[in-house]
Formats: sequence, C-alpha cells, structure tokens
Amino acid sequence: GVPLIPVNHCIAHIEMGREVTGADNPTVLYVSGGNTQVISYMNQRYMIFGETLDIAVGNCLDRFARVLQLSNDPCPGYNIEQLARKGKNFLELPYCVKGMDVSFSGLLSFIEGNASRL
Repeated sequence: GVPLIPVNHCIAHIEMGREVTGADNPTVLYVSGGNTQVISYMNQRYMIFGETLDIAVGNCLDRFARVLQLSNDPCPGYNIEQLARKGKNFLELPYCVKGMDVSFSGLLSFIEGNASRL
C-alpha cells in the first residue's frame, strides 16, 4: 500500500513560508484556526516562545464578526478591517500580554458587551 507519512499541520504551514521566502531562521506569529503562537526556528528545531492563554486570535475575530453581524465572505477578519477603515473614532480596547503569551478573551468580552454602541 501507500505509506502514511505523519505531518505536523503547524510546521507544514511554517515550512511553506520558509520555502517561499527563503528565510533561514524565522520567528513567526503563527495564526491558524484555533492556534496563536510565537514560534522561532533555530538549530533545526522549532521552539514556541509564546501562545494564547485562552482564545486564539482567529476564533476571536470570527466571534467578533458574528457579534457585529458581519459576513463571512470573503472572511471575517478582512470584513472587520474594511469596516474599521471607515471608522472615525478610536476605541481603547483591553488586551493582555504576559511575556510573549497573549490573551484575547477580554477583548472579545468587551466587544460582546458593547456591540450595540459600536
């Protein structure tokens, strides 16, 4: 039969980026689905330096768009950005950074609690 080859999904994304850019030892912000990680490559190994403490940024943006009743077409993050470009006021948003770890649940709670006024 056909051999099965195990592949780490996250590393596959980063390796494609390394191939396309020619980067030798990249440090990347990996954001894919339920993942948000600060990852570096050195000595032929990947090391995670930081990650989300709660909700991944992609999931946060999806829920953010849902609360604001924005379309998923072409994607929630893009639609949030387009709406923000039309805005005239800046909002101070809560966020949390601990070392290289990040937290987005406070941001999402703020949006859910204040969506009707946005």
